[in-house]
Amino acid sequence: MAFFIHGQHRHYYHDTGSGSPVLLLHGLGNSGRAWMPQLSALLGLGHRVIVPDLLGHGASSDAPEGITAHAQALEMLALLDHLGLDSIQLIGLSLGGMVALEMACHAPHAVEKLIVAGTFASMSTAHRRGLLSEWAAALGKQDGCLKRFKSSWPALVGADFAASPDGQRLYQAWHAQAAQLRAHNQVRWCEGMKQYDLTGDLQRIQAATLVLAAEFDPISPSAEAETICSNIGHARLATLAGEGHVFNVPLAQAFNQVTGAFLQEPLHHV
Repeated sequence: MAFFIHGQHRHYYHDTGSGSPVLLLHGLGNSGRAWMPQLSALLGLGHRVIVPDLLGHGASSDAPEGITAHAQALEMLALLDHLGLDSIQLIGLSLGGMVALEMACHAPHAVEKLIVAGTFASMSTAHRRGLLSEWAAALGKQDGCLKRFKSSWPALVGADFAASPDGQRLYQAWHAQAAQLRAHNQVRWCEGMKQYDLTGDLQRIQAATLVLAAEFDPISPSAEAETICSNIGHARLATLAGEGHVFNVPLAQAFNQVTGAFLQEPLHHV
């Protein structure tokens, strides 16, 4: 099945392959298609790969008022129950990383291994709340989602990749995706992210954890990855050489190598 209904919410997800299940969670304004560079690599390692669209994104239903990373995490845990999975290996980037961290904090037993990339321990600082308010105001204007995508594209994938043939092709696909976004969903997510703060809860995570950063990520600096690692305690940090916030795309080869190696390691419980 391609859809999972939980309460009033309808989630689209792609489920392929067999073996140890890996759940992939995308970032704000994107969809599960952001993980295309990882899909074949994970299948090649013998994993079952599950790729949902978060609420308010892609083919999933609207994000409700009051949506938060914690609320989305509960929806994803319900998806695991729906699929009959007691536990999974979990990868999340940016907003998807926040949801992944919430899942690992709330239900430690459900996450065997955790990989988060370009994400945050907290968005509740005055500076980040102000930034989210600026995003929400811009998104709420006419064609706001499309204009924000166009202005942020080089920061998302890095200037070099954006100018490459692969980057130009991807731009067309993601440009169309941004044009289909509904602004109220993105605004609701911006408001909900203001409540996100796991700084005091990250030590609850029991999963073996890998935290990834890109050397030149203009949105989530490597210092944020260090903060997440220090608060979890047993987490491992890997910094990839290169630029871009959605760096699983421009740095796909390095990203796949380090995540694949981590997922293949024997499982050690904390």
